[in-house]
Amino acid sequence: MNKNQIVYIEWVDSFGCSPNWEEIKEEYNPEPLVCKSVGWLLYDGDDCKIIVPHITTEAHDNAIQQGCGDMTIPASAILKIVQFANVPT
Repeated sequence: MNKNQIVYIEWVDSFGCSPNWEEIKEEYNPEPLVCKSVGWLLYDGDDCKIIVPHITTEAHDNAIQQGCGDMTIPASAILKIVQFANVPT
């Protein structure tokens, strides 16, 4: 994959982390939280993928090319990845 590639990723997220002290229960019924994300694939490593949903189209005199909303997803958490056609960045 390359930086012009848009991808759809389904991945398992960690969740919880309550802000307060809570009673430890005798029994838990956890379920994985599956998330879905779409964005330009800026990094495609064996360990993780980085996607960015918002990018500027090009650099110009006042700004370099930029992205917003980058997300690093561990490769071990990815359930599905679908590649779309190359799109100019």
